[in-house]
Amino acid sequence: MSPLLFRSNLAGLLLLLTAFPAAAQETVTVGGEKKRGVGTPTAFRNGDTACYVTLKDDRGATFDELADFDLCAREKSLKGKRLALTYKTARVMAASCQGNPDCKKSETVVLIASAKPAPLNGPALAAPTPARTAQASFCTPTEVIVFSCRTSPIKLVSVCASRDASASKGYLQYRTGKPDSGEPLDLTLPAAQLPPPQAASGESVPFSGGGAAWLRVAAKNNVAFVVYTGIGKWGPRGEIQEKAGVAVERDGKSVANLNCTGKPISLLGPDWFDKAGITAKGQDFDLPD
Repeated sequence: MSPLLFRSNLAGLLLLLTAFPAAAQETVTVGGEKKRGVGTPTAFRNGDTACYVTLKDDRGATFDELADFDLCAREKSLKGKRLALTYKTARVMAASCQGNPDCKKSETVVLIASAKPAPLNGPALAAPTPARTAQASFCTPTEVIVFSCRTSPIKLVSVCASRDASASKGYLQYRTGKPDSGEPLDLTLPAAQLPPPQAASGESVPFSGGGAAWLRVAAKNNVAFVVYTGIGKWGPRGEIQEKAGVAVERDGKSVANLNCTGKPISLLGPDWFDKAGITAKGQDFDLPD
């Protein structure tokens, strides 16, 4: 082969190799499963246990993933965009339950926990930066932290209210996103700043040996998020134990539960509910097992 022909073929090979960005090959392993680190969503669907997302990788290959329900709520802002994907494991209602709210079976699955824009020219997955001080909530210094806890190292859930929140003024919002990152929030509900009774429902429930409190905020597509706290004789031998977390509901049925990984910040209870005008509005809530 002549040197000129060799150089021509080499140039063509290099052009072919650079047609596909290296980021398209990046994968992560979560829960023993290998997952793509980048994808462009083409379709979203709320399922019984999670948000179902269809995506394409940089080579055009289609793949499907389960995701947090808040990704379905963000369909309009995410669809068609190249995203860096972060995953987590979670306990959800078993597929064999077929959406039956009385079914107690559960299974561990790998979910997309967050999705951030990943420009084709930039790094697909940003290197994690250690936080100097752990972020306690997404509430501002001028707001009240009604509830806040981490459900994973990369997910923080907060309920924030204005200091003047009452039945007729102020506001309450449910916010979730990646803490210690400075990135935009994944979800804010409601998007507008509405007085607490218009933004949420809730109730304090006393019972023998303890009590509980819950606050429900509705999203689109019949999805709702319920933050809760409780204390009761739930130990194996009737010991006092505490519960706190976020339950995800679809069509009024619980489809996932995310436990707080540490002690939450919480004002949930009769005093704050009375001040903010929060009522159950005829609804109820059963604390997850």
